[in-house]
Amino acid sequence: MKERKRRTSFSSLENALRLLHLFSMDETELSIADIAERLNIGKSTAHRLLQTLKSEGFVKKDPKTNLYSLGTSLLAMKKIIHSRFPICQIALPFLQELVALSGESAHIATLYGADVIYLYKAECDHPVRLLSYVGKKNPAFCTSTGQAILAYQPKETIDRIIAQGLPAFTPRTITTPPALLEKLVQVRQQGYAISSEELHEGVTSISAPIRNRNGNVRYSVSIAGPIQRVNDRSLPYLTQLVVQTAQAISAKL
Repeated sequence: MKERKRRTSFSSLENALRLLHLFSMDETELSIADIAERLNIGKSTAHRLLQTLKSEGFVKKDPKTNLYSLGTSLLAMKKIIHSRFPICQIALPFLQELVALSGESAHIATLYGADVIYLYKAECDHPVRLLSYVGKKNPAFCTSTGQAILAYQPKETIDRIIAQGLPAFTPRTITTPPALLEKLVQVRQQGYAISSEELHEGVTSISAPIRNRNGNVRYSVSIAGPIQRVNDRSLPYLTQLVVQTAQAISAKL
């Protein structure tokens, strides 16, 4: 009986965490019906989960629309999260300089399963809207941020990501293991990654690896912008800026 209760408890916790992951900058509000459908649970179960999360301040309900959004308890954890990633504080002045010199938004990202997740973003004056934000996850295999990290990971890590599939997001997405492995070799040789319309059409990103004191790569720094600004003419200059920024942050670490 105790074992049964324990499994139920873990299932509820897992569903609560999955529920919180449903919210994003693209979808800041969700209904009970949306949540139940996406989690494949009943509406009554979704309601119970929301009530629990609401009582702890993790979600809030709009009384007019009856839609739910993330609550203030998560905001209170922001400083704690940043304190666990000191690279955000270390990288800040370098990212600000990179934005000033390049005119594009700059990011710090790390590997998160088969994805990369953005830990910090320094916004430019004319950003590409909703393509990136702190907490945003993108596939690692078709983003420069992910490729700049993957190129320095053990073979088993790369194989695990390949095994999860390489779906096409645009006509230029790398979708075969040999092509991805060849690209990662190129990234290691040149010390940076360029993803031109591999994830989003009309967008190019440039990334370089950040090394810790042991020389391991856990993070990358990147800029991203529309192909009208990040193109063959500007790539040499912008790539140099990104690589120099990554080297400066690495030295600071």
